[in-house]
Amino acid sequence: MNSFTDGKPLDQASQTARPGVTIRSKATPRYGVFAFLAVFAVLIYIVFQLQAAKTRLSESQAQVASLKSDLTGRFEKNEEEFSSFRQDFEVVRQRLGVTQKELDEARAMAQRLKAEQDRSVTELNAQISRKADTQQLAALKEEATSNFGKVNADVTAVKSDVDATKKELEGARRDLVDVRETLTQQIARNRDELGQLRLKGERNFYEFDINKKKGFALVGDIRLGVLKTDTKRKKYNVRIVVDDNTLEKKDRTVNEPVQFLVGKTKLRYELVVNEVHKDRIVGYLSIPKDKGLSAEYVKSN
Repeated sequence: MNSFTDGKPLDQASQTARPGVTIRSKATPRYGVFAFLAVFAVLIYIVFQLQAAKTRLSESQAQVASLKSDLTGRFEKNEEEFSSFRQDFEVVRQRLGVTQKELDEARAMAQRLKAEQDRSVTELNAQISRKADTQQLAALKEEATSNFGKVNADVTAVKSDVDATKKELEGARRDLVDVRETLTQQIARNRDELGQLRLKGERNFYEFDINKKKGFALVGDIRLGVLKTDTKRKKYNVRIVVDDNTLEKKDRTVNEPVQFLVGKTKLRYELVVNEVHKDRIVGYLSIPKDKGLSAEYVKSN
């Protein structure tokens, strides 16, 4: 009751009510204050972080809005430029059509001007001709007639020479064909036929049997070597050394006359192969006996 009347708390009243007894006051706990302060600090930090994130987000949104605005502006500008280019292209296309039309008209006009110029030149020449002196025209006509006669005579002479030369060439060609046909008809396909040709006594015959591995062989007054043989197709390649010259005859067949000219008088020799073996040929060489009569060309001194 005294506590209420004296205005003191009950704890103090109880403490003073017992004299001689020491009473310890209870200490206020401080750990709760520290925990509260730590939590409060963490909350403040989180608030600051959220505020910073919100600021960065606002800046990013502003940048995105600016970039979007920039892209929109560029797109609109490109759209305008494309529209302008399309209009310019249409103008150029129409202009090209007009230019082509003008070019065609210019060409037609140029042709008309050329035709008119040609007519003017023709009329001018006609007027000059009419105004020319009659005697000069007669003299020019006479001179032209004389020159034409000379040219005509020269042409006639040249034509005669050409015809004569042509006839000589045709005759020589016929003679050459006759010689070749005669020689071709006198081919011996075996030893019996070769013996019959010898009996005629018109040519000398030299038989040969040449092997590629043995090299060149002397046949009559020429040297003959085998280059290649084809037993399946009965073909061969040979090399002929005559008058310090080398001749090659390729892809020749059995019993085919191979003719060539020898010496300054161009004697016609004939080579005939009757058999074709592996790297080996068998045949004969035909040479004219009377070299004077058989000469196809005699060099003049």
